[in-house]
Amino acid sequence: MNLREQLRNLLPDLLPDDPAEAIKGTELIRLVRVKLGEDYSDATLRYHFSILSYDPTSPIAKVDQGQGYYQRQKKLSGPNGVVRQSFFDDPAAGEGDQIWARYLRLVAIYERLCLQRGRYPFLLNRTSSGAPSMEGEWDVPDLVVAEWDLDPGSEDGAERFDDAMLDLRRHLGGPEVDLSGVQLKLGLSLENFSSEFFQALSATRWTRQSELVIAEPLADEALVDALRSLGHQFGVGISSLGIHLSQLDALPSSKEIRAMPADAFEHVHNRLHIQRITIANPRQAIDWPALSALRKKHDSVADMVRWLSDCLAKRKPEWVGGVVR
Repeated sequence: MNLREQLRNLLPDLLPDDPAEAIKGTELIRLVRVKLGEDYSDATLRYHFSILSYDPTSPIAKVDQGQGYYQRQKKLSGPNGVVRQSFFDDPAAGEGDQIWARYLRLVAIYERLCLQRGRYPFLLNRTSSGAPSMEGEWDVPDLVVAEWDLDPGSEDGAERFDDAMLDLRRHLGGPEVDLSGVQLKLGLSLENFSSEFFQALSATRWTRQSELVIAEPLADEALVDALRSLGHQFGVGISSLGIHLSQLDALPSSKEIRAMPADAFEHVHNRLHIQRITIANPRQAIDWPALSALRKKHDSVADMVRWLSDCLAKRKPEWVGGVVR
């Protein structure tokens, strides 16, 4: 048996499960030598650790932006980026209500984060009942986020449009509103990141910019490098909220998250560890012919167009709901 196969068999017993507890290469070499003896040099072992960490089928992963290795978890892709995860020798966990509740909480958290930054989300990915489709669409993102110039000096404290800036945008031929297409995923892995990325790119290609947002922390250096390469190549913004699925399970329901006052939501916000992988590269303009065609195909897009028109008519932004809880 060659060294690579020996390491595949040996490493699951030596590596910690949590990236936060990753062990440095020097310590891992020492542990490996206890099992394999002194036949291999430090350089040879480090080389094989590095090579295996970029192999999605291997049990070793290297932490991103740090030193150390941990045990990669096997994640089997489900619909709309939902994952079933297990360790290499464990059966996969089942899907069901728990995954559905996690996804709805993710949507609610992202909506609240947008509002904190003066951005207004509109849920596009939804069925006739109002609930998001777990499979997602390839031409419509989960959310569209609208950004307007807001008046910082509004007398009553309510958010209203800055009419002078809107008029200037209009006269200069710019859009009165920027629309970002956002795809949300509970988690990604080396096995599924490519398909999930290109679904996000396809679904958001008609908006001004594209965003892919993942709930779980992105600790695997190989996965982060692969996502960063795609993000830079296609101008897609990629980020992680840095919240583990078990932490999502412990939060209040999505309905409660959406209804929280600002000080209560701050406790949720404090559980996030936002990680920016790439910055979105804005396109020159919204693809208006594509948007017009999508409005005829998807009722949710027609609803979004009406919402945008209503906001412009009232000269103020509004947050509208769309998720069934």
